[in-house]
Amino acid sequence: MSSPTPAETIRAAGLRVTAPRQAVFEVLAERTDHPDVEQITTNTRARIGKVSHQTVYDVLSAFERADLVRCIDPAGSVAARYELQRHDNHHHLVCRKCHHIQDVPCRTEGVPCMHPAEDFGFSVELAEVVYWGLCDRCQAAAAESDQPAAKASVEQSAG
Repeated sequence: MSSPTPAETIRAAGLRVTAPRQAVFEVLAERTDHPDVEQITTNTRARIGKVSHQTVYDVLSAFERADLVRCIDPAGSVAARYELQRHDNHHHLVCRKCHHIQDVPCRTEGVPCMHPAEDFGFSVELAEVVYWGLCDRCQAAAAESDQPAAKASVEQSAG
């Protein structure tokens, strides 16, 4: 059995299929890097030509309400990022330097994967965790830029 097409998925969510909606959905389906609105708009324009930022915002908003996309907007991040809603149980690693976002699976199968000590009458549907740190590329770049300073320090103390 094949996966539903973008148009079928959009229709099944109760939305009308339009060229911008289909293009935005396809862009998100192809990208794994959690693009921001600017990146989504650029990629959408490459597919269908002229489309405004406002149209892309409107499409993403409709997709969020229809539970087709997930907005990732961790505190301290530069811009909100988006991914297709996969209804799996994952969290995100965010690099403090380059803002790369990496999916990280949760260790448990159930959703939500964590429960508050007290729910205060809430029916908890989702737990969101953001891990902050430096990605491997930024760590390597930092180590590389520290090497000349460390070498100069060693040479200076030896001299």
